[in-house]
Amino acid sequence: MIRPQLSDRETHYRPQAGKTLHQALSHFIRREFPRLGGPWMIELFVDRYRWARERLSPGQTVWPAIAREERPGYRTPITATRQVPGVVTLANQDDIAYLRQGREATEILRRALVRAAYAAYAQGGVLTTADLAVLFHRGHSRIAELIRRYELETGEVVPRPGNVHDMGRTTTHKRLICHKAFVEGKPTPVIAQETCHSPEAVDHYLLDLARVHFATVPRGMSLEETVFATQRPRYLVEE
Repeated sequence: MIRPQLSDRETHYRPQAGKTLHQALSHFIRREFPRLGGPWMIELFVDRYRWARERLSPGQTVWPAIAREERPGYRTPITATRQVPGVVTLANQDDIAYLRQGREATEILRRALVRAAYAAYAQGGVLTTADLAVLFHRGHSRIAELIRRYELETGEVVPRPGNVHDMGRTTTHKRLICHKAFVEGKPTPVIAQETCHSPEAVDHYLLDLARVHFATVPRGMSLEETVFATQRPRYLVEE
């Protein structure tokens, strides 16, 4: 049976329907207390859970993020992924002050997006671009564009699943990581912390660059020969 092709909106936002505090707690209880009981017992515990209101300030909300240590698998539903609830600040007094000063709305939004991403990361979670799109009521592509622009202008790496879990093409991050290692002389643990990558991902990028350099410079291999010798994708060798 041929599955219907999902639209971009459905692909980006459908997982958000499963990112609820109820689902996160249910998954936690099933994983940590497998002998506790059946669905009825789990529901009893979940329904009794209440987030402490005193933890929230005006302009804040609680949002479940993918756990930093979790590595989402291919076609793994969000309901089967470990999540952690975190406090995210949507608006604060600084935002109000900037509005009163006449700062551009785009600048204020970009600050809020970066703030939310770092806040979730500090609490053990990672927000996706779709999470931020839902929280701030903006389009997925718009959110991604604002974060990319921020990273290019500042040289920082905003924590997202693409870099924290080493998923997807993060060309800017590869270049930044290699620059920190070979130009600035920083060790892997420091680079990992500064770029919100795992140490394994950092070493992986550095090893790729070393292999390509060895093939193309000392050995004088062509692009095609380097692709074959390193067994790395053509686009990666070109980068």
